[in-house]
Amino acid sequence: MSLQYSLFFIHRFKGKVLFNVPMRDYTSFRIGGPCDVMAFPQDEGDLHDLLQFAEAKDFPLFVLGGGTNLLVRDGGIRGIVVNMAEGFGDMRWEDETKVVCGAGVGMRSLVMECADRGLTGLEFACGIPGSVGGAVVMNAGAYGGEMKDVVEGVEVVWGRRKRFRGFLSRREINFSYRRTELPKGSVIVNVHIRLKKADPGEIRKRMREYGERRRATSAVGFPGAGSIFKNPEGMNAGRLIEEVGLKGKRYGDAQISDVHANYIVNLGRAKAKDVLGLMALARDMVYRIKGVVLEPEIRVVGED
Repeated sequence: MSLQYSLFFIHRFKGKVLFNVPMRDYTSFRIGGPCDVMAFPQDEGDLHDLLQFAEAKDFPLFVLGGGTNLLVRDGGIRGIVVNMAEGFGDMRWEDETKVVCGAGVGMRSLVMECADRGLTGLEFACGIPGSVGGAVVMNAGAYGGEMKDVVEGVEVVWGRRKRFRGFLSRREINFSYRRTELPKGSVIVNVHIRLKKADPGEIRKRMREYGERRRATSAVGFPGAGSIFKNPEGMNAGRLIEEVGLKGKRYGDAQISDVHANYIVNLGRAKAKDVLGLMALARDMVYRIKGVVLEPEIRVVGED
């Protein structure tokens, strides 16, 4: 790393900075080569300084949520990875049913807090890992519920040479299946969520039911990134992959789960190239045999 990195962070950056960091340590897949720099902004000032610095030095910048639903290639990530986990972890209750969450708040923490308060609307997310900001970006969902159903809007920071901050309503975010459309270069710092009061016992009951269903169909015990492909309209991606005979197929230490065929798991020392090979095989065979094009749900980043 150049001395310019160190001088910048010593004088202007309050958060922690790490160099040559293995991304496998920060992803649920436990896969990925090193990033050049990982920075942990403590507040919006730090975040904006990172944006300015990246532009001034022409460095790539990647914003990391909880590291779920993500595959980092074996060559790692060039430039700066912005880890939101340490500086954006506050939850502020504006009234009995509305909470403003920092982008780095863990989904599990949010779901449990809402259940404790007798608030319904997030039960579907009881088994979804990662951060609130990442869940919004992916429009995470399960069991008929999605983040778009509870998000009123988000606070974002964007722009580099000049600092901009704004609020985007649910309509402006333009949610769709497992994605959102945010202004290019914008970073979510807070998420506004509105829920409804309900019987705490019923909320807990639904959470238990969803949890049991998830455990029964998930490859518990092995690192992974959740569903690999989006479900085609009216179809189930896992069933399609199973029907073409790929359930349990293995490349190296990466395996199409023998529990749920839309999961690929890391049996120990899997490489990104192994996962990508299985993904390519699944897409090819499902298209050739079923005539259906599978679209990845996970995000793939980095260099080979």
